[in-house]
Amino acid sequence: MSTVARTRPVRLLLAALAALALLLSGAAGATPASATTTGLDGAWACTVPSGYVYDQVSMNRTCSGGGSWNSPQFHLRTPVDGLTACVSAPGFVYDQITWGLACSQQTGVQSNQYHLRTPVDGLTACVGTPAFTYDRLTWGLACSLQQGVQSNAFHLRTPVNGLWACDVPKGFTYSMTTQNTDCSLYQGVPSTKFLLLG
Repeated sequence: MSTVARTRPVRLLLAALAALALLLSGAAGATPASATTTGLDGAWACTVPSGYVYDQVSMNRTCSGGGSWNSPQFHLRTPVDGLTACVSAPGFVYDQITWGLACSQQTGVQSNQYHLRTPVDGLTACVGTPAFTYDRLTWGLACSLQQGVQSNAFHLRTPVNGLWACDVPKGFTYSMTTQNTDCSLYQGVPSTKFLLLG
């Protein structure tokens, strides 16, 4: 079996997962953390309170309750546009996934980190958000959840009347469709694009 034939099922699965993430990313529509959640920014804590993310993990005995085992301690951060964090946050999308040891909870095992972005019209992001639609998918390594395997990213657009979009957002209908590869979950396979009316 050729390498292309072996990697096609993996790419298809990753594309389907990315599409599912776009549909299920409703949490990204919430309001970003407010200025009142900055009081613990930079603190090390045993848990991550609501409104915060973390950008580093330290495995030590500080949070193990006197036990002889290491447990995670989290470096708290208030989520802001441009922060690279170990998790995503409500009100944000992310446009790049990187790999390293900063977020790992296993010695020597790399884990991913997310470059948080405030969603805006024209941003290419790894996930979608209900306040936006998208007008094309791009392929590359920036959003890959598996090192070295390409994944798709979504070119976010504010839904407006007359926009050609890959999906029909809530509150809109469409007046025309076309077939092209702009929105294809499978590279090179045509899919439907909608002319929004609303």
